Amino acid sequence: MEINTIFLIVVLLLIVILLTRVISLQSQLNELKRDVERIENGAGITQRTSRSSVDYPVSSSTQSSSSEHPTELSELDQELTLMIQQGNKIKAIKKLREARNLSLKEAKDYVDALDRTSS
Repeated sequence: MEINTIFLIVVLLLIVILLTRVISLQSQLNELKRDVERIENGAGITQRTSRSSVDYPVSSSTQSSSSEHPTELSELDQELTLMIQQGNKIKAIKKLREARNLSLKEAKDYVDALDRTSS
């Protein structure tokens, strides 16, 4: 009877460990899916930052001359820039959050960077 109890405890521990690993892998998979969506939706001129997974716009003066980045902003960036110029920064942040599924902070940082590059 004692061997069955020990065996059952070991099996339960293995199940808990495996479930934890599956949850972790699912989280990583969801993050990769978001990254793929961002790449597919793409922002015209972007620069990857080390602190965040958000692509921030880069002004044409800071681009490399090796044609790594297109010289025009994406349609979304152009629309956001127009909203910013019209004084609708909050609406631009909201639109970006909906379009790219970003957090409020990521969207605000992106719009602020876009505002700086368009000035």
